[in-house]
Amino acid sequence: MIRWLNDSIFLLSPGCDVILRLFIVLLSLAGLADSLYFTFAYYGRIRKARWVPEIFCARESSSCVTVVRTPYARVFGIPNSLLGILYYAALLVWIGFVPRHLSISGRIFRPFETVGLWLLGASLLTVMLGFYLVYALRRTLGVDCPLCYAAHAINVGLFVLLILIS
Repeated sequence: MIRWLNDSIFLLSPGCDVILRLFIVLLSLAGLADSLYFTFAYYGRIRKARWVPEIFCARESSSCVTVVRTPYARVFGIPNSLLGILYYAALLVWIGFVPRHLSISGRIFRPFETVGLWLLGASLLTVMLGFYLVYALRRTLGVDCPLCYAAHAINVGLFVLLILIS
């Protein structure tokens, strides 16, 4: 599956690449669903949403709905969940449609790697922000939010997968 070159660089076999892509798609879809839920909660669309099971914090007084009303739910004034929707959508587009190599007028470009490095940087930022937000959840707000923890775990998983595939 993994082939080492020199002492620090490794290549993934084609089969492993497909598996990593599949996991990135699955985690991105889960993160997108989580972000959509929090976006609906942020804009007050969860209160009477019968389509959301109560196990997913659908009650008005749940910790998940309460969390989106705090200043920690926004970065630079934008809801974190909206940034999450953009991030997960970008990952899905990248993994599904960006070619590994592209030849234009005899020049070879590698858009997959270039975009992948940008997404890896964004992923690092989401993980660092996630550590801060989990700390704020536990220490500052004193709130347990299972869907928040799930989103941060998804981001850590995606970060690891992006390191492996880039």
